[in-house]
Amino acid sequence: MTSREKPAHSTILTAVVLASLAACGGEGPQIPSDFIATGSTSNSASVASAVSSVPMVKVSDAKGRGISNVLVRWRVSAGGGKVVNDSTRTDRSGQASSGGWTLGTAVGAQTLQATASGLSPVTFTAEALPGAPVRMQFAAGLAQHATVGTAIPIPAAVKVEDAYGNPVPGVQVNFAVSVGGGSLAGAQQSTNAQGVATLGSWTLGTTSGDQALRIAAGSLGELSLTAVADAGPIDNLRIVSGSGTLDGATRAPSPSTPVVRTVDSYGNAVGNVPVAFTPSAGSGGVSSSTVMSNPATGIASTVWTLGSGSQQTMIASMPAVPGRIVTFSANAFASDYDIQVRFVGDGGTELQRDAFAKAVVRWRKIITATVHTTRIIAAAGDCTSWVPALDETVRDLVIYARLTSIDGVGKILGQAGPCYINGSSRLTALGVMEFDLDDLPKLISDGTLDAVVLHEVGHVLGIGTLWNYRRTLLVGQGSEDPYFVGDSARAQFSLYGGGFYSGLPSPVENSGGAGTRDAHWRQTIFGRELMQGYANRGGSPLSAATAASLYDLGYRGVIVG
Repeated sequence: MTSREKPAHSTILTAVVLASLAACGGEGPQIPSDFIATGSTSNSASVASAVSSVPMVKVSDAKGRGISNVLVRWRVSAGGGKVVNDSTRTDRSGQASSGGWTLGTAVGAQTLQATASGLSPVTFTAEALPGAPVRMQFAAGLAQHATVGTAIPIPAAVKVEDAYGNPVPGVQVNFAVSVGGGSLAGAQQSTNAQGVATLGSWTLGTTSGDQALRIAAGSLGELSLTAVADAGPIDNLRIVSGSGTLDGATRAPSPSTPVVRTVDSYGNAVGNVPVAFTPSAGSGGVSSSTVMSNPATGIASTVWTLGSGSQQTMIASMPAVPGRIVTFSANAFASDYDIQVRFVGDGGTELQRDAFAKAVVRWRKIITATVHTTRIIAAAGDCTSWVPALDETVRDLVIYARLTSIDGVGKILGQAGPCYINGSSRLTALGVMEFDLDDLPKLISDGTLDAVVLHEVGHVLGIGTLWNYRRTLLVGQGSEDPYFVGDSARAQFSLYGGGFYSGLPSPVENSGGAGTRDAHWRQTIFGRELMQGYANRGGSPLSAATAASLYDLGYRGVIVG
């Protein structure tokens, strides 16, 4: 029985082996032979963003059948981006995915490479495009100068970039003049491939100094570009102060200093220009006959001392530009009484200084005879804290003036008075005046500045301040009815219209605080007169009574009319 079973077992084993051999011999093992991309190998996307088509590859044999479990490695070969999977194995269909490719931050071509052992690499490319514009900065045209009315040499240009500093093309940029009134050509521009937008041209306005552009690009904010407009060539002279016909005393400096400005054809200051000041025959002389105009302001001035004639002229001219002249005129009156005003600190504006000059002229027209010379020797601050040391002989009167803050707006406008008195004449040799800077703008706008300055000079001369200094001209001081008893003022007061006042003397202010009452004419009687104690809008006239009161004080050559 055993012998019969062996052949049967042997036959079964043989059949199984043959079947197995037949199956293997028919197909054979899969050998990777093809390595290809299964999607697009060429993409584009913004920098630092993922390409829309995920890079994938397929490994297959010579018959195109996919091979699974093949190791594929992914590597960014250019551009600095990153891939989700740095290595993967093929699936049952022979495909492997990178998982996604995010580009680097630099524009231009970037590459990703897939490799598998024994196979040629597969390369994916992508064009990295600029991101959204996030900033704008200057590319050209900074810190330039040009002559007024001409174009700046280098047109303004800006560069637009994304968050990574890449230039962004196609962004609209608008240029506009913000300061200076110039003009532009090609004011709307789009950025080029380099992200740069360049203005066509910028012609500066006609006013020298800083001029500016405003540059805007959508939501990127604005830039401001400044250029300096230089004055053009010297062309003309213009009067700064001293225009019109001045009133001044013979053989004395003109009340308003002749000041000119050398300018280009648009009126901009041009400095370092020689200016000649030439008085006509009989019109006195000047401190400097040729003056170089200030380098920054174009200002040139001289002191013009009038001659003895009644009508006088002086010409200012520029030798470099023949025919460009201006003329100063003065009506001179005879007065031997001298008043000098010396400013301490800031002398104020031309308008403010002119108010002092006019006041000096007005009082010198009233007082025409010299009264004294006074030797003054004093330490600094001896008169008042801000007056300098003195060692000189004063002819008639010197006034030190200061513009300063006193007590804010609307209170004390100014304050003044004598400081040194001549022992023989008992009249002022040196006085001081202060004016509140806070009140000056309103005094100017109200038209009261000239009257207030004239008023304060009157106090320096002695009106209301010397009435009872070694003399008795004020009676009833501190009472309800103080009055001035000088004969000359009393006579003029009667002519002025004092008949309705019960007393014969001139009534003095009986209201207000110290410095107002007993030091001015009574406002209720004199009304808008100059030397009453309250400023009136539009100014106040100087009455004959005020002029005559100077004679009562001791001044001579007083002209009342």
